[in-house]
Amino acid sequence: MGLDDVKNEILNEAEQEKEEILEEAEERKQEILEEAEGEADRIRSEAEEDIEDEKASMEKKAVSNANMKAKQKKLKAKEKALDQAFETFRDELHDLSSDEKESMIENAIESADFEVGLVKGSEDFEDLTDREFESADVNGFVLVSDDGERQLNFTFDKIADDFRARYRKDVAEELFG
Repeated sequence: MGLDDVKNEILNEAEQEKEEILEEAEERKQEILEEAEGEADRIRSEAEEDIEDEKASMEKKAVSNANMKAKQKKLKAKEKALDQAFETFRDELHDLSSDEKESMIENAIESADFEVGLVKGSEDFEDLTDREFESADVNGFVLVSDDGERQLNFTFDKIADDFRARYRKDVAEELFG
């Protein structure tokens, strides 16, 4: 074997080794590309899931906020209706007939747990009692004991407020079922 043959053999082996290295590099390149594509698909899929989760969360919050606002409006409307009902009651107290007012003052005097010495009230109650009467700037009347130490308030505002406190739940059930 001559020098040229050895040289050609070395060149052939080098060429073959080069081809194998290039082939391995191409295979490795394909593996890396496949891994990268798989990773990109996984990342894309996770991002899409995160976006869907965020979208669902935002939608849920929006629906929740809308429901809460609707409940608040409904509650305000109910409260307004209750206010109107008790305001109507207060107005009806103003519109009582003289006989109804007389009956009201007599019942109040009878139910007082003290001896009534003075009635303070609006002028429309003055002629309805045989007790000492003092005109006062109130709608309704106040019973005062003989010694002046005790009072019972029967002003229309007080009656309406007490009625509201006592019967608010019942009126609400009647109005709104």
